[in-house]
Amino acid sequence: MSQSSAKDSAKPASVAAADWYRGPVGRLVAADLLAMLSRRAQTAFGYHALVLGEPGLEFERRFGWQGRLRIDHRVLVGPRGGGIGDAVGTLPVELDALPIESEAADLVIALHVLEDRRNPHEILREIDRTLRPEGRLLIVGLNPASLLHLRARFWPGCHAPLALGHHHPTWRVVDWLRVLGYRIDAIEPVGGVMPWCRENAYRRGERSRRWSAEWAWFLNGLYVIDATRRVARPSRPKPAFRLSSLVGQPVRGEVAGLRRHSFTDKH
Repeated sequence: MSQSSAKDSAKPASVAAADWYRGPVGRLVAADLLAMLSRRAQTAFGYHALVLGEPGLEFERRFGWQGRLRIDHRVLVGPRGGGIGDAVGTLPVELDALPIESEAADLVIALHVLEDRRNPHEILREIDRTLRPEGRLLIVGLNPASLLHLRARFWPGCHAPLALGHHHPTWRVVDWLRVLGYRIDAIEPVGGVMPWCRENAYRRGERSRRWSAEWAWFLNGLYVIDATRRVARPSRPKPAFRLSSLVGQPVRGEVAGLRRHSFTDKH
């Protein structure tokens, strides 16, 4: 096993992302990200909010979810191996086996949790199980087509924690969500194009970040996917085609293998 793979197995990518948000530039990106998430969550209503990922605890400590979300009851859930179990009201769990009742959450915010798996289908299915119909899902991930991802891989510096994990492009996550029946409401970029390592440089680039969000959104460092779990309505079953019905022969009505008995059949 190589040294990089050993490091990957030692620390989940979502935990490493929380370390990056504690860095000089990560703190500023976290503030912009939290403002966007709170703006997106303003239209989410209900009783329970589920925040997945170690960065959720970091945002709670430095910014506070209470003043950002309109849903009062929140549960912070993170992978085992991080520090999420140290705080009160948090759960260190396996992300593909959440101890949450089915359709119990009105809002789910997933912070870099898909990056813990090369194939995160089990995590997505668990999120889908815990979210109620018409519930909101906000997914935050690192854009693998960005300069931030390129620098984290080859010239890490202050972005070294982001090199861990499996980073999925936006179009692939959108395809997975559509297979599960979600409606994609919006995809928003965060962090800008340039992977700065100095706070002053990031602050001075506010105008370029606004420009890149409009014209180069596909090159921004992070992305936020806003999706809604749609309610599936079963379609009315149609009678099977019978050639005998065309020649005037009596045909028994059958739906899903069950015979439909008429009143005359009983007598």
